[in-house]
Amino acid sequence: MLMDFNLEEKQDSEIEKLKYYIQICNDALNNFSANHPYQLAVYEKEKIMITLNRFFASEIDYLENSPEDYFNLYEED
Repeated sequence: MLMDFNLEEKQDSEIEKLKYYIQICNDALNNFSANHPYQLAVYEKEKIMITLNRFFASEIDYLENSPEDYFNLYEED
C-alpha cells in the first residue's frame, strides 16, 4: 500500500499521542493506587493496566494497518 507522505506524518504523530495517552493512564492509575491503597487490590491494578495496554496496542495496530479508516473514525468535523 502506497501511503501519502502527509498521512504517514499524521499517522506517526497519532502513534506518539497514543503512547503519551498510555503513560497518562498508567500514571493516573499509579497515583490512584498510591493514594487509595485499600480501594484497589494489586491484582485489580494489574488487570486494569493489562486491559489499558491491550486497548492502546489495538488502537495503534488499527492505526498502522488502516490509517485512512482510523482517521475517518476519529477526526472531528
